[in-house]
Formats: sequence, structure tokens, C-alpha cells
Amino acid sequence: MLKNNPQPKSGLSLPAMSKPVKIAALAIIAILLLIVISSTLSSHKGGGTKSVITAVAREQEILRVTQLVQTQQTLRDPGTAALAATVSSTLTSQQAQLLNYLATGHTKPSKAQLTADTDKTADAQLQSASQNNQLDDAYKNYLKQALTRYQIELQAAYKVVGPNGKVLLKDAYASNNTLLSNAPLKT
Repeated sequence: MLKNNPQPKSGLSLPAMSKPVKIAALAIIAILLLIVISSTLSSHKGGGTKSVITAVAREQEILRVTQLVQTQQTLRDPGTAALAATVSSTLTSQQAQLLNYLATGHTKPSKAQLTADTDKTADAQLQSASQNNQLDDAYKNYLKQALTRYQIELQAAYKVVGPNGKVLLKDAYASNNTLLSNAPLKT
């Protein structure tokens, strides 16, 4: 006679434990998984946010110095004045886009974060250059250094942001590269 052999159970089988112990073990495993996943996501997001804020702070300082040169001191060379106007409009647009990107991630940088890169020695150097009729050259030298540093910060932020941030940072990098390749800054 044929006996019906019990078919093996399919799926994941747990060791022989009472039902309350199994439930508790599954709950602990689920909690641990949630902690690992949330910490991974939050650390990645925070790193990207911090890098973008650093780039925006550098951008803010370049804008501050450019505005200072445009309003309180006089650039003699029309090409340098046009460069200052281009830098101002380009960086203002980029800054608005990056701040909007941060806002979509529910991050609003504080005033302290945005002014963290303020360098008052640049003001003194430009003031001295203005008194010696060398403001145009001093401003161009400042821009070369500041825009190069900004370029590096854009690259660093690009490595840690999500896809939407990458698009914005890639565009900002290309615009910044165009500014750096501008004739007054090449020399």
C-alpha cells in the first residue's frame, strides 16, 4: 500500500521556538534593518547637503566681493566691468537654483552657513589695489583663485548628491568653466 509522505514545507523555516519568541526575533531583525537603512540614507543625504552648502557659501563670497567691486570701487577696464557683471548674474542664477534644490530636500542653510566663507582680507587687498590703480588686475586675480576653488567644491558636491543635484552641479560647473576660460581671466 502506498503511504502519503508529507511534502516538505517550502519557504523559510525558523528553528524550533515558541511563537512569542519567533515574533520577538522577527521584530528585532526588522528594527535593526530599519535603523541600518535610515542611517545609510540620512548620512548620504547629509553629506550631499553639506557639500552643496559649502559650494553655495563660496558662491556667496564671490558675489559679495564682486558686488563690492561694482558698487564701492571703480573698475577702469570695461572688459573687467563686463566680467564682473557676468559673474554676478551667472552666480546669482546658480545660487538661486542650488538653494531651491536644497529647499526641495527640506534644507534651508542658515545665514552663518552661507557666510562661512567670508574673507575680509580680500576686501583689504582690493581696497589697497584700488588706491594703487590696480583694482582691475587684483579683481581678476581674486576671481581666478575664487572661481577655481568654487570649481573644486562643485566637483566634490557632484560626487555625493542625487541625480537632480548632479544636473544642477554639472550645469554650474560648465558655466563656471566658461567664466574661467574668459579672456580677462586667461592671462
